[in-house]
Amino acid sequence: MPSPAFHSLDAVAAHLPFHLSDIEAANATFVRWWQERTPAHRRTVDIWTYCFVRRYFLVKFVKEPPPNPSDLDELVERTFQKIERNRETIRQPERYASWVSVICKNTYLNYVRRRHRLYSLDEDEAPEPAADPPPPLPYDAGVLMSTVLAAIERLPNFLREVAYLRFVKACSYQEIEAHIDKPLPILRSYVNKAARQLRQDPHLLALLEEPLPDPEKQG
Repeated sequence: MPSPAFHSLDAVAAHLPFHLSDIEAANATFVRWWQERTPAHRRTVDIWTYCFVRRYFLVKFVKEPPPNPSDLDELVERTFQKIERNRETIRQPERYASWVSVICKNTYLNYVRRRHRLYSLDEDEAPEPAADPPPPLPYDAGVLMSTVLAAIERLPNFLREVAYLRFVKACSYQEIEAHIDKPLPILRSYVNKAARQLRQDPHLLALLEEPLPDPEKQG
């Protein structure tokens, strides 16, 4: 069954009047809010922004699970608040989606660097979009989760339950230990083995690493 995280994302995105991946509609809605400041447009902008940010980090953590499952919610909240604080400073409202994407990317890079005890980016400045900002994902959360679940089913039997609990249910090691009667060092070893094999799964790689179109060049 799909992860609650992906299910909740789809449930929130269902309140949008357009698909989450419809960048033109997202940009147009932000421009209308920028010009008219209506509550309805603000609500749509907030819903789209939250869903985009959450999907960005969900996909990142599928590729490289965090050591702490709570990192997802913390990063989503931090990024969303940063976007809210700096919306008034954006110089190109018609490129709102690209601006949001760059903030997500920089926040994630900062998180990774801090996690590995390297230097961190300045999180107090909201960046203007780069020349070629990363575009949004061309697939929905349901497709991604189905691919992840299928990849887990292709793992050896002894790794499947551990992988499901860690990568789909986002369980901590203590929670996994409560489900599976094995010592914690063995469970950590199983998780590492499962992660290595999932990163090499051809079907999962084909979805996560496919070339993405530039939304600025789409008609």
